[in-house]
Amino acid sequence: MHNLDLAFGSPWKSYKTIHVAGTNGKGSVSTKIASALSQLGFKTGLYTSPHIETFHERIQIDGKMISFEDAEYFLVKILEVSREATFFEVMTMLAFFYFQSKEVDYAVIETGIGGTLDPTNILIPVLSVITSISYDHMAILGDTLDEIASNKAGIIKQRTPVVISSRANFDSIYKKAFQENAPLHVAEASDDWCKENTEIAKKVISLLFPGHPSLDFSALPPCRFEIHNYGGIPLIFDIAHNKDGFKKLFQKIENAYPDKKIFSIFGMSQDKCVEFAISFLKAKSAAILPIDTDNTRLMRKADLNVLLGQKERGIEEFLQLAKKEEGVLVVTGSAYIMHPAKKLLNLSHIQSAQSNQALEKCCEPQSLMDRDLVLSGS
Repeated sequence: MHNLDLAFGSPWKSYKTIHVAGTNGKGSVSTKIASALSQLGFKTGLYTSPHIETFHERIQIDGKMISFEDAEYFLVKILEVSREATFFEVMTMLAFFYFQSKEVDYAVIETGIGGTLDPTNILIPVLSVITSISYDHMAILGDTLDEIASNKAGIIKQRTPVVISSRANFDSIYKKAFQENAPLHVAEASDDWCKENTEIAKKVISLLFPGHPSLDFSALPPCRFEIHNYGGIPLIFDIAHNKDGFKKLFQKIENAYPDKKIFSIFGMSQDKCVEFAISFLKAKSAAILPIDTDNTRLMRKADLNVLLGQKERGIEEFLQLAKKEEGVLVVTGSAYIMHPAKKLLNLSHIQSAQSNQALEKCCEPQSLMDRDLVLSGS
């Protein structure tokens, strides 16, 4: 990543950056901060991951995704320099390069995995953010919460303010802030994770712009407690792929719909907490429908049914049962199932085939898509 950065003259130095890490909530916090900066009149870039449907979602300016033409133009230039870079490294440089070309004022940059060795961590931001610490990516980040926190704390830079969630209250983070002489601010705590994310974003903006006008902090990425009316019953899409994420999601559903049965549609990556997910969903759901895609990282739905101890059932039967019981439908788990689930439920209105042609046209699968997928920011 440093080699790529040097090859293009460190494009991130041409605008101010806000760097966001954390186990859960970093996508939502990044989106809220970027939205607030746009409301304040700044041309604002946003780099997040993973995407739901097309990689263009990862790179936006003032809420508008990078175009097919711009993505192709910059990908060609990047891949002329390196065919060895991972998918996430290429996406990161694409974002940095694109933001420079469009002369943004600010860019909000979300880490992929961890912090210390994340490709985004070549930045020197004006402010760092750590949203939460919980168990995820343990094979890379460590087996204990303190080890995970220490890795996330790697984004803290010398004399650079850092805002943390009350759920990131770990000694290793305070120690790193002290070592770097970085002013540390703790956002107001909340039992509601959505309110908590809003408080983090508000703290960031208040530090950068004291006395700022009233702003709307309601912006969210897709599939973060995204609610639809589906034939008269609620349908919720939410990417929850670790223990903390599942617990927060179902607590919010139970608070919002206390007297309704929950019908869960889900799929999981093989490297996630599959056993916990199975046990948790069985305890919380009236019925469960596993789904998968052709993505090789996902558990097969047949295997999930075996783990659930149930026979495979059809989508129509499942939906009829949920409607008959006047329950709540929730689609949860891996980001990779969200778009296929929307297609399955006839909720998808955007075709992604052309959007992904730029990546397919410019990149060899062996060098980009199949290598080091663990670093793709999932």
